[in-house]
Amino acid sequence: MTTEEKKIEIIGKIVSLENEQLIDKVDNLLRGEVATLRARRPGLGKNMVNAISDDFDDFIPPGFL
Repeated sequence: MTTEEKKIEIIGKIVSLENEQLIDKVDNLLRGEVATLRARRPGLGKNMVNAISDDFDDFIPPGFL
């Protein structure tokens, strides 16, 4: 697929959008107003893992050590 074909396909998808939020996001993306990622900080992943299996350390894949 050529660059021009990709552009036409994307424009067609944008024209058919109905969701106002998606339209705003596409507009912001095209204007270069993409939200910047926040830097990692201590405790960022806290409470993401609820439980670890009892046999978690029982299996060591071949070549791991």
